[in-house]
Amino acid sequence: MRQLATLVGVLVLLAPGLAAGQLQVGVAKADVTPPPGVRMYGYGARGQNVSTGIHDPLYAKAIVLGDGERTVAWVTMDLGYADKPLTRDIRAAVSAALGFDDVFLTSSHTHSGPSFVSDFPTTADPWVEELRRKITAAVVEAHGALQPARLGVDWGRVDLGHNRRRVRADGTVEMFWENRDAVPTSPVDKSVAVVAFDTLDGDPIATLINLAIHPVVLGPENLEYSADYPGAMMALVERQIGGQAMFLQGAAGDINPFWDKTPLDEGAYDQMRRMGETAGGEVVRLRRELTFTDVDAIALGVELVPVGPRWDLDDPQIRTGVRRDYLERFEREGEAEVVTLLIGPDLALASFPGEFFVEHGLRLKRESLVANTLFVGYSNGHLGYFPTIKAAGQGGYGADSSTIVEVGAGERLVNRALVSLGYLSGRLRRTP
Repeated sequence: MRQLATLVGVLVLLAPGLAAGQLQVGVAKADVTPPPGVRMYGYGARGQNVSTGIHDPLYAKAIVLGDGERTVAWVTMDLGYADKPLTRDIRAAVSAALGFDDVFLTSSHTHSGPSFVSDFPTTADPWVEELRRKITAAVVEAHGALQPARLGVDWGRVDLGHNRRRVRADGTVEMFWENRDAVPTSPVDKSVAVVAFDTLDGDPIATLINLAIHPVVLGPENLEYSADYPGAMMALVERQIGGQAMFLQGAAGDINPFWDKTPLDEGAYDQMRRMGETAGGEVVRLRRELTFTDVDAIALGVELVPVGPRWDLDDPQIRTGVRRDYLERFEREGEAEVVTLLIGPDLALASFPGEFFVEHGLRLKRESLVANTLFVGYSNGHLGYFPTIKAAGQGGYGADSSTIVEVGAGERLVNRALVSLGYLSGRLRRTP
């Protein structure tokens, strides 16, 4: 911690003053790949197998935005989840270092990352503590790099995923995991949002990428750490554009890549890279054609919303039927944090703590009073699947199994974000 404290002190001294009415942006990243040997996140089919190596590194990437009155940090991570304890600890560390705690964590939800194990590799020096230190240091470094910036936003199309819940004619559901022939499914969100920040001289600072597809090209037999297709996508954007590329996973709860859980002997790594670079190519195309504008203010809303369980957890028989890890996580986290960040008048990020079905994301974007609204899932908490009410009644994985939140919770949280964005944007009035 002494090294981190020294680094914090130096970077705080170097941080530029924020001029009121001028958006400033800074970025930094840290390699957070743990050593091999820990259980991996995402697939029960792995059993007790642990990671054996590193295919590609896992990063935490920080972006700090300020307008002279408010400073906000957002961190994207090549990890399976961003739970509440990690979020809480990072906020406390950043607050101690920089004096603000508006810090938000988003995971890509890669299924080729580590689980958070408190005594790995040793109790004396666990990787989870190293993760906290590195993320904090990245936020501090990004804050020290703040500089005036301009904003560009556009939307493109990426057709690389399908809805894995196929509704039969009789209304029942079959799970449709793999779709190599790209059979049309519905609903699917094929949009990709590109949010770019450049210096006043036109040099790239950051590119934020938002789309909704599970990072599961690599399957349970893969035991090497990997960011999956988002890692390949960001690497291509950074090579061809420059600056720092960051991935904001969308409402991907029921959306899989066409090449789902690809066996290693069927070219899993090549398919993962190919998907990432195909998506990255669309991002690069959009990025090069952007028009940039000045932004003079950001606004933030954070709301904690109680979320009850779908099942009666006071009933011992029901309680024993709920997966233990889901139960422990739900009871530890307890409530959902809904974050809304307005950047200028026409760009908003709305984040949610779990795996929301794609229709939630489509509705948020359709009904938002802010022209460009990004649905960001897997953020600041880990409450599992949020199916729609209709999907909960139809059934299927994540809809009536492997989920614990009350029916209607997803709709309610999206509504809270829509209302918050209305007030932040001034399109809803607080007085008659």
